[in-house]
Amino acid sequence: MTRRSRAQQRELTCQRILDAATEVFAEHGYAGASIDAITARAGYSRGAFYSNFTDKTELLIRLTQRRIDTFAEQELPDALSLPPEERVQLVARWLSAQEPPIESLLAVELARLRDDDPDVAATLDRVFEAIFDSVDRLVGIQGSGLAELPRAERRERVVAIVAGVTGANLLRQLGVAVDARTLELVLTGVLDPDGEVVA
Repeated sequence: MTRRSRAQQRELTCQRILDAATEVFAEHGYAGASIDAITARAGYSRGAFYSNFTDKTELLIRLTQRRIDTFAEQELPDALSLPPEERVQLVARWLSAQEPPIESLLAVELARLRDDDPDVAATLDRVFEAIFDSVDRLVGIQGSGLAELPRAERRERVVAIVAGVTGANLLRQLGVAVDARTLELVLTGVLDPDGEVVA
């Protein structure tokens, strides 16, 4: 058996903590999910958590970024090789094939608590800024169709994309069927508001 390098071991630890966090967040929500419960589920100590994450907020951000990174690695190269009119279809099929992310429900929980707790408000702001930045990097890739837009306009499209996908995911969490065609309509409305495919 090959011995793992320190970097490989750290990555494995990080992935196990993220996997455990997904389960614990699903069971207890953001507020009820303790770092101790997450690390116990992953089979690690608090020290392992703090070697990889600064706090639960960073953990939630990394959960969301992992999903975005998976899309960037697995689907984006194929999407960029397609004609523009087929790109949105591929993205919509990928999104509809994924389990609705727990992060959508956690965002609702945080939004509900934000008015009573400035720390929660700051957490939610950090989470969404990180999401917007990650999606902005995706749509800013040369050849995406949005890369040439002025920065402010591109940011508006990014916020609209996140709003549409988050809304669709919340409906799916509530048991409403949201298929690839529905997601395609949402994304097309954001990416192609004038009837010309720009993706």
